Formats: sequence, structure tokens, C-alpha cells
Amino acid sequence: MLPTTTCLPAATAAKPYFPALTGLRAIAAWLIFFYHTNPFAPDGLADRIVSEFHVGVTLFFVLSGFLICVRYGGQIELSWRWFREYVLRRFARIYPLYFLLTCLFFTVQQLVPRYDTEGLYTISSASGRVLIIGMNLTLLRSWFADFRFTGISTGWTLTVEEFFYLVAPFLVLGLAHRLARLPLYTVGLVAIGCGLVALPTSWHPFGFFIGYKYMMSATFFGRCFEFLGGITLGLLVLRNAAVLSWLAKRISCTTWGIIWVATCIGLLLTMRALPALVHTLPWGPDFTDWVRIFLNNVLLVPGICLVLYGLIHEPSRLRGLLGSRMFDLFGKASYALYLIHIGVIDEFLKFHITTNLLARFIIANILAIALYKGIERPLYRRLVPRRS
Repeated sequence: MLPTTTCLPAATAAKPYFPALTGLRAIAAWLIFFYHTNPFAPDGLADRIVSEFHVGVTLFFVLSGFLICVRYGGQIELSWRWFREYVLRRFARIYPLYFLLTCLFFTVQQLVPRYDTEGLYTISSASGRVLIIGMNLTLLRSWFADFRFTGISTGWTLTVEEFFYLVAPFLVLGLAHRLARLPLYTVGLVAIGCGLVALPTSWHPFGFFIGYKYMMSATFFGRCFEFLGGITLGLLVLRNAAVLSWLAKRISCTTWGIIWVATCIGLLLTMRALPALVHTLPWGPDFTDWVRIFLNNVLLVPGICLVLYGLIHEPSRLRGLLGSRMFDLFGKASYALYLIHIGVIDEFLKFHITTNLLARFIIANILAIALYKGIERPLYRRLVPRRS
């Protein structure tokens, strides 16, 4: 067994907790809610703005990298016992609620065909349905384009998240030993993804790593920039790095981070207006897709990191609001909201309760809080008993 790396502070009994970042999770979940339920007329300004609220996923990924680093960075050991306990905690945090809701999803779709908005049970054979359910329950779905949006459609991000959890201890230890390895790790991970895309055609069943744009958008290898950005910020925070002190003395990290993110979203909006022009340019229509991927996966990350650091370092009204008990609760329930805000539960609300979007938003948040308090938190505590 190798001891915890000496490049990080010694482990402490209590893991750090940042209330404002929990509140920020609520904001990310709400962005994704309105992205998926966009009520505005197509191609209008409001529609275009809300259509960029997918950046909530990028925010989740950066935040995940940061929190894993600061919570486990001083405790990582290269031992099977430590890794098993770490995986159990990550599994208990993500999987039980996802498993129960996925089972509910497929059961309801079987019993009530009108909730089958994706046509799963009308176009698939029995063996095909078993395969789809298996891909959902094993969290392998987003490696295969054919299964990415089946089941709880937002669950594709859990494939990305769970793979990050598996490799995170090794990434944190490697970067803690030498942060200059960051470009090497980034290039290496993207190269692995490119290698999987470049496999012979027969090695791509069900859209397995079907193309470079798919790899960059839907797999960990293409989304590694967000996680590595969060890890880098986490390491700098753990070390009380001089660069952060320099930033804190000269700028408001929260303000400049928000400006940075808003600028990137503005650029994404601009790119939506360019396809007609791009068709006339030598490099073709794929150009805008790659620019959008770069803006979302790479350029957004520094701005989000500035926001995160500002929220944990700088006293502000925004920090006070996001760290309040109300936002803390919404943030803790954000994972449940993320899973239920579209799919059979939302279809039930539209069929039987109301079609009003604001009412469904309020009901979905209430249900998410109930799921968090009644299922998610109790199951986690049962699976991961507190240490004495």
C-alpha cells in the first residue's frame, strides 16, 4: 500500500463542504430543466438563449472534478481497500436513485404506451428492449450512440460521470505530484478517444464511439477538459497556491467568471447564426460544430473555475444567496430533479395535472426534494454507514 501523496495536505476527518457550491448545483439543474422544456418560439432570441442552457452539464462536470479533488485529494491511497470504499461511496451517491427511477421508467412505458414518447416498445424487439434496459442499468449507454438517449434521457451523462469516478484518484495523484502533466493527461485522454473512434467499422456496433464529434460530446474522453479543469482548481485550492492569492487581490473572481461564461454563451449564440454562411466557406458546415464543441468543452471551463473559486473565497450577496438553507436544499435535491424533469413523470404531469411549464417546474422541484429526503439520502446512509 502506498501512502497518501505528500503533495497534498494530510487527510482530515471532516470533508470540506461549500454551501454556495451546493446551491450552484440547483442553478445548473434549473438551466438544464429549461433547456429541455424550452417554451419559446423557434429561432427567436429567447429560444436561442434558452437553447444554450445545456452549459449546465459543463458546470456539473467542472464542479464534480473540483469536489472530488478537494474531498478526497488528501486521503487517496493506492490500495484496494481504499479504492473499494471510495467506489462504494460514489456508487451509493449516484446509482440507487437512478436504478429505481430507471425501473419505474421502463415499467410505466410498458404499461402505459402513451408515455412511450420515444417509441421504445413499438419499434424494438423483445431482445432489443432487454439490450436497451441492460445498457441503461449498467451505465454503458453513452458509449453507444444508439442507446444514448434511451430510458431517462439525461442519464447519458452518468456514463461520463461514473467513468470519471473510476479514474479520478489516479488523475488527482498524478497531477498532485506534478501539475505540469495536465497537458499530457489531456492530450492522452483525447487520443484514447480518437483511437476508439478510429477502430475498424466492424468494431462500432450500436454506434460505439461512432465519430469524433460524438466522442467529444458524449464520452469522458471528449469531456475530460471539464473534469481536469475542476481537478486543477481543487489542487490549487488545497495548496493555497500563489496564483489564487494573486487573482484574489486583483479581481473579483465571481464577477469575472460570470462575464467569461456569459461571453462564451454569447459566442455560442453567434455560432447558431453562421451555418448559412459556413456552407459557402472552404472548410464546410462542420466548422461551426467543432467551434461549438471547443467553446462548450474547453473555453467555458476557466470561467466556471473562476466562479467556483469566487463562491468559496469571496464574501458576496450571490454567495450568501446560494449558501442559504433554501438553495442548499434545492442543490441537494438537484440530482433527483435532473433525473425526473423529463420522461414519464413529466409526461404524467402534462397528461393529468397541468401543461403549464412554471407549475411543472415547481411540482418537479417539490418531487425532487421528496425523493432526496425519502429515498436518495436514506439509501446512501444505509449503504455507507457513518464512521465512528
